[in-house]
Amino acid sequence: MSVSLNRPLPPAALGLLSLLGCCLASPALADANPYYVGTALNLSHVSNIYRQNNNANSDRVVSASLLAGIDQTFGRQRLNLDASLQANRYQNNSELNNRGYTLKGGLDWSTAERLSGSVKVNNSQSLATYNIGSGIAPIFKKNIEKNTAVDAVLRVGLVTKFSAEASAGQRSRRFSAIEYSRLEVDQTRYSLGLTYSPSPNLRLGVAGRHTRDRFPRFTLINLLNAEYQASEFTRKDIDLTGRAVLSGASSIDGRISHGRSRVKLGAGNDFNGTTGQLTWTWLPTVRWNIATTLSRDTGLETSFFRVGGNTLNADQNRVTTSAQLAVSYELTAKIVLNASASSSRAERVDDFLGQQAKSQDRDTAYSLGARWLYSRSIQLGCQYTKNSRSSTIVQYVYDANSFGCYGQMVLN
Repeated sequence: MSVSLNRPLPPAALGLLSLLGCCLASPALADANPYYVGTALNLSHVSNIYRQNNNANSDRVVSASLLAGIDQTFGRQRLNLDASLQANRYQNNSELNNRGYTLKGGLDWSTAERLSGSVKVNNSQSLATYNIGSGIAPIFKKNIEKNTAVDAVLRVGLVTKFSAEASAGQRSRRFSAIEYSRLEVDQTRYSLGLTYSPSPNLRLGVAGRHTRDRFPRFTLINLLNAEYQASEFTRKDIDLTGRAVLSGASSIDGRISHGRSRVKLGAGNDFNGTTGQLTWTWLPTVRWNIATTLSRDTGLETSFFRVGGNTLNADQNRVTTSAQLAVSYELTAKIVLNASASSSRAERVDDFLGQQAKSQDRDTAYSLGARWLYSRSIQLGCQYTKNSRSSTIVQYVYDANSFGCYGQMVLN
């Protein structure tokens, strides 16, 4: 199971628990029994809950999770499904008590001929990120965020080293707080391309990609009648992709795209430029695992790096440049240490009274943690995370940190 740690509340608890479900469940799934069930409990202290730049408050959070999953191969197909239910309770801010869930699944398939592909789904509910920026004033109330995504890929292997690939996907995001309504979005995208693999260690690709982003409640027209003006963008990109295995311990994955985004309905800004992402994975020894990622993009295509995972940014008027370093070290057969650092710089341009107003945010995050694999079914651990932001807009500036310990048991 893999769930991103992309939210300040209670992600230090929930995301970590769910992420560790993956680490523990994976060995079990290699056995004859493809099913697993489990439970997890996290106790954490979170400072600056609402991500304020002053009068920050803190609280203790208890998060309990139920886990379940399956990883089953039948014939040429493979089905995997991971699910978790979470209950989160705050000691002092009980109005934030909430229930969340994650559901991730995938089907990899192939035929006896040259056809293969995959279908993936992702559905989640959790407390939204506070002080999200993006031109939205900070709020101090319960705000539930729901995300859904479906992605499908079809590959046709040709007689030569070339293969054709078509993909399509849909994403949507909704908030319970009306103040975040302008960030609600529906996205559809599809691409068609060709890949070339002269050897197992090298793959190159080129594809055309078309994306449509629609923000159904972008501008509030009438507060009494709750009338909104939608905003819509269309984007076209040419993607150059590649993967190179430099050695048995090092590999590079990358994408360079050039495209343009145009406003088709409502307010917003056009974008024309080059974007991309580069990831280098290095295993210097059997105990070390080091990954470095660089990214620059806009809107939903942005990889907004945070400790332990990423989150989607739906702001079309924002260009984000990010970097992340993640390191894990196997101290013993039962103890694993991990650390990460990330930094992202976002530049936003808005039209105000006919004039363009620019703003800039810089988010940084650091994390240190350790986990102890008591047995195949039980593990314990602790994690410390620090987040901060500097901004040209004073109300977006904050510092926050969290520390928590957890326990998890998975049976299969």
